[in-house]
Amino acid sequence: MKPKISVGMPVYNGEPYLEQAIQATLNQTYDDFELIISDNHSSDRTEEICRDFAAKDSRLHYIRNSKNIGAANNYNQLFHKSTGEYFRWFNADDLCSNVLHERCLKALEENPHAIMSYGKTNIIDENGNIIKRYEDNLHLLQDCASERFLYYVKKPGLSNAIYGLMRRSVLNKTKLMGSGSYPAADISLIAELSLYGKIVEVPETLFLRRMHAEASSWDRGDVATQQQFWTGNTSNFVMPTLKKEYAFIRAISSSPIGVWEKLVLNKFIFRRILWWRKQIFREFLVFLKRGIAIN
Repeated sequence: MKPKISVGMPVYNGEPYLEQAIQATLNQTYDDFELIISDNHSSDRTEEICRDFAAKDSRLHYIRNSKNIGAANNYNQLFHKSTGEYFRWFNADDLCSNVLHERCLKALEENPHAIMSYGKTNIIDENGNIIKRYEDNLHLLQDCASERFLYYVKKPGLSNAIYGLMRRSVLNKTKLMGSGSYPAADISLIAELSLYGKIVEVPETLFLRRMHAEASSWDRGDVATQQQFWTGNTSNFVMPTLKKEYAFIRAISSSPIGVWEKLVLNKFIFRRILWWRKQIFREFLVFLKRGIAIN
């Protein structure tokens, strides 16, 4: 029988925190779930740790990629390999409350118009100590899809909600984490999801996001690190700013909202593109220089 919940855990050289992350999932009070771990060709003890857990618990399924396919493709693969009615991603260096499944599932079942539920977040350090309590403020219960979208896109911050619980039927209609051609695709995905339904915040701390020097979100201004993380190699991002904005346009176009709301949102995105025009132009010049160098 298919599990109610699928948990997808992407990992690359996750040895320092992997066992804690796996155990946090296996300890869930709501245990009708599968845990799928996709190893992006790690070179440390990640494989050994995963196979050891899988041998002891039939709910855990381990996949090892023959090469590093990048975070975007690895995240997407986990969803496609899953079978649960509900889905969540969970990074191999984070922690969560043992009632996360129970609380988030209850929130979604009590709110049929909600497509995602998540709990409050604590930011922790490499030793698990709380650095700060983070307010996501993404309790988006507006009936108007464009209002939800605009609220989220205008609000910069961490995308912790993506590690909550989502309806598979809706997530399957999205572009997921894209192709890895631009960074922070999780932001684009939450914006896209907001067009399909409401997002519910459970008023209880359920997620502990670990911030450490090896985390992908440690320094998002480090382009080389972001390129390595999202693409799996040293491939350069080609005009990433424009691609991020285009991802919004594609999401709006394929969403179920009405024509008028699509016009309102597209107008907003085109204004954003104008706002970012200098950055886009600089990236275009870099693209031209690379093209000349290749030729």
